[in-house]
Amino acid sequence: MSAPQSHPEFAPPGRPGVPATASLRESLSALRGYPTPAWKAAIACVLAMVLSPPALVTAVTFLIDPVAEDFGWSHSETLSVFNIPTVAAPFVLPLAGRLVDRWGARAVAVPGTALYALATAAVALVGANGVVLTAVLLVSTALGYTSILGVVYKVVSEWFPHHRGLGYSLLIGATSSLAGAALSPLSQLSIEHFGWRTTYLLLGGCILLIVFPAQYLLMYEPASAPLARGNAVPPKAKGRPAHTELPGLPLGRALRTRAWWYMVLVLTVAAGVAMSVRLNAVSLFGEHGYSATEVSLSVSVMLVASVAGQIVAGVVLDRSHTPRAFVPFMVCLVLGMVMVFAATGSMWALFLTMALLGVVTGAESTTGPYLVGCYFGMRAFAQIQGITLGIVSLVGIGLFPVLAQGAAESTGGYTTTLIALTAGSLIVLVLSLFLPRYPSPDQSPDTREPEPSSVDERIGN
Repeated sequence: MSAPQSHPEFAPPGRPGVPATASLRESLSALRGYPTPAWKAAIACVLAMVLSPPALVTAVTFLIDPVAEDFGWSHSETLSVFNIPTVAAPFVLPLAGRLVDRWGARAVAVPGTALYALATAAVALVGANGVVLTAVLLVSTALGYTSILGVVYKVVSEWFPHHRGLGYSLLIGATSSLAGAALSPLSQLSIEHFGWRTTYLLLGGCILLIVFPAQYLLMYEPASAPLARGNAVPPKAKGRPAHTELPGLPLGRALRTRAWWYMVLVLTVAAGVAMSVRLNAVSLFGEHGYSATEVSLSVSVMLVASVAGQIVAGVVLDRSHTPRAFVPFMVCLVLGMVMVFAATGSMWALFLTMALLGVVTGAESTTGPYLVGCYFGMRAFAQIQGITLGIVSLVGIGLFPVLAQGAAESTGGYTTTLIALTAGSLIVLVLSLFLPRYPSPDQSPDTREPEPSSVDERIGN
């Protein structure tokens, strides 16, 4: 296997004296310079994301009715049982990040994935007890977040330091979205033919037979990857490049910075505005004369656009040296909210509205981890990313749509709610213009991680 290449022309944002950004073709061709272990880890990340909790959540749509009928529960009670773990589980991400930062990705991923598989299969054994079922689902989802979401961002950041944005979008975001789209009909077919209990056993078996071996055999970080003959780090490139590219701030200091607060506010409101429209789309656009079938088609357009937004954001961020690269996506958010008012019967207006908002949701999921790495480095990356993702998920995706629907019900329509959401989109557009510049490595030398003094120390970390 070839030794890692440095590619100075693709130095990450914030490094002083960086040459002009190369062409897109040259940037993509530079991917060949990454070592074989990097691509093995990428395969492990993809397989893990295919069966991750964000991908499996698409099956919930088809689980509600059979579980409610089996246990004699109401539809709302059953939906609450499945929704609570989805909202609460992301709160394990800060702990997962601490474990990954301290022990390494593989040490967390391998045992965590095995437990995730067993806990998922265990759902099939639960009786008609709402508390027990909620607890088992919560454990299963939390283990999935810990062993997959808590790991993959750190692994991609370290193995692909000059193509992080593209890695986040393709290996994590787009994989999860496409897997969810594929698992949705497969879950429906499985539940119809085998029942929901057998479906959970099959899901647990797939995690154990596909994800676990991939994590065990392929999931390594640069600091712990086994060195084969011809893949030893040359003397001039000792240490862990991904750890020393940017200044590394400890968790406490990072959470006190203006950059983190601005970033979290922009990402949370952007996600909240877009998801408020998506999750309330049927009733919202129903007021404008659209049928449920037309709205469902527009939601599909939004999901496809989100994948495009993830990929475009990854390419743009990798080729930019400023956080203002996110500004055009915030412009799409404002335009999308303006188009909501214009969508009054035309299918093209509805599709354009949802496509613009879909681009934002995709770009937001890629931009979050990218900004974390650029602002704070790798020292506490997994912890900071876990906290950031947890806040965005809880407030933006969980709380915003509920508040939007409650406001619409209390005012007798969506007009006031849409005005408030549009105002929020304008505010975050302005805030995105004031995101702090990326730091330079020499701005906080005391926070750098020391480089190992030998290849042996590299292997032992």
